[in-house]
Amino acid sequence: MFKIRKSFDEELEGKYNRRFKKYGATAEGSYWISKARQELRFAIMTKEIFKLQNNLELTICDIGCGYGALADYIATEYNPKKMRYFGTDISTDLIDYCTENCNLSWAKFTVGSKPHSDMDVCLMSGTYNLAATHNALDWENHIFKNLTECWSKTKKMLIFNLQTDYSTHISSGNIFYANKYSILNRCNTLIDTAVCVEHADLPFDTTFVIKKT
Repeated sequence: MFKIRKSFDEELEGKYNRRFKKYGATAEGSYWISKARQELRFAIMTKEIFKLQNNLELTICDIGCGYGALADYIATEYNPKKMRYFGTDISTDLIDYCTENCNLSWAKFTVGSKPHSDMDVCLMSGTYNLAATHNALDWENHIFKNLTECWSKTKKMLIFNLQTDYSTHISSGNIFYANKYSILNRCNTLIDTAVCVEHADLPFDTTFVIKKT
């Protein structure tokens, strides 16, 4: 599994680096269809997160942070005073960009695929959508390996989203689609009880929320 995981990360890093060089720090530069859809997902996830504490005294790890779009969104929408945000990504190029261009005192960026220390919240927005294989089961196993690693570093909530459909498959464009009931069952077995959050403007997209009990 480690060798498969390493090869997946290496392939994805190359894909994201090439995309970023072509489109820059934009939604398209991280394989999002549009900024509006990207930020709607951010809105769904941050709404769930900030139910935990109204004063935003939280540590949040954004796994697959890309060019730092979520940190910018939080700064604009919430103006946090006491929150600490940690963005992590497998792409050194993207982390270098964030480090050089993010001027938020409460945000820090590091290379990796899991938190470097315990966090209140671990979040993955679009992190698993682009598959590094055509084998859907291998990719789903890769996702859950990463999720269980992150769960071990999570103190309050793990939240992630996936493209979902009636059957698990990988599209011709290498986008992973999961069966949400299969994902719920695997979460319940390997991690803890998960609930789904969906939005009418994002068909075939499901956010999964798992809280520490």
